[in-house]
Amino acid sequence: MTITLAIMRARVLTVILITLLALSQVPAQALHSLDKYVNSKNLASPGLLIVDPLDGKVIAQNAPQSLRVPASVLKLISASAALHFVGPDKTYTTGIYATEESNTYVIKGSLDPWLTSNLTQSKKNGQKFLPSLVSKANTENKKKITVYYSGLYEKDIENLRINLKAKKIKGIFQRVEPLRASELARSEVASLTSLPVSEMVKYVILWSDNTLADRLGKAAARKLGYETNSKGLTQTFKQAMDELGVDATGLKVFDGSGLSKSNRVSASTVVSLLMKIRNNLTFASIYDGLPVGGLTGTLQKRFLETAPHAIGHVHAKTGWVNRSVTMAGYVEQGETEYAFAILADGITPTFSSRNRARAAMDRLLGVIVNGNH
Repeated sequence: MTITLAIMRARVLTVILITLLALSQVPAQALHSLDKYVNSKNLASPGLLIVDPLDGKVIAQNAPQSLRVPASVLKLISASAALHFVGPDKTYTTGIYATEESNTYVIKGSLDPWLTSNLTQSKKNGQKFLPSLVSKANTENKKKITVYYSGLYEKDIENLRINLKAKKIKGIFQRVEPLRASELARSEVASLTSLPVSEMVKYVILWSDNTLADRLGKAAARKLGYETNSKGLTQTFKQAMDELGVDATGLKVFDGSGLSKSNRVSASTVVSLLMKIRNNLTFASIYDGLPVGGLTGTLQKRFLETAPHAIGHVHAKTGWVNRSVTMAGYVEQGETEYAFAILADGITPTFSSRNRARAAMDRLLGVIVNGNH
């Protein structure tokens, strides 16, 4: 009996010591109210951090320094790099020129990240309609034309070719160096000037456009003279974070969109970035573009059933790829706005598992909105 009592006392003492240790490391309110949400099996022990930017107080955390697969949350970093190095007011011009040869034109571009050959997208989003240049130059509607081009993405040329084919115009396209394009060009027929980078960023963040995000990230790399491969993008994004005062230890980048399963970033890095850019006008378009819970963009259908009281109080970027379901941004509770990142990259890669992870995130943030933490 004495031995049993001693064992029981030892167990109680161990529990007390463990509890005191935990309380010294994590805010009490997080343990009391958020613990079951942070440790939800549906999130599979995510990289997670929720912070009050005003005093740096940690509201909840779980392995915040661990490197995780960010999915489209990476767009927050690529957009920040583009705004930082390229600038929010930067625009891109694309022009078409006549040459000395009939039925032959030159298109000189500046790698506009948001050109389109889709008229619906152009009218809806303000993207510049590339086929309109050819229409203005080929006024006689010749059925076969030759176009030399520089400063255009190959995908945009392919889309232009398809557009012309639908109009029964055969386009022969030949890429040339910028100097050669200038030599061939004679008189400018028409030109298009893009919306500023800030507007592109709003669209990227709101609708998670992978192509545009990747192009913006690579535009930042080119601005610095780096290659647009993994090495160059990682250098670019790390330099941007360093200049913004954000610790990006371990950051690995393979694209600007977040599609690669090899990308790595910590929740700590993401939250630190969110705090740095929140009230900086250079990066205002990121916050302006963030989907709002239950109302806009990729969060339109979130929180409606999982946490209705959080509708309108969460501004965040979402993402998913394979085993990773993520969200990062800001959550409001009264007059307080917390910065957060949830990078759950251990999710079973099924539709139902991903939806359960999203619901768990919604409920966790709903607790914050309620002020029950």
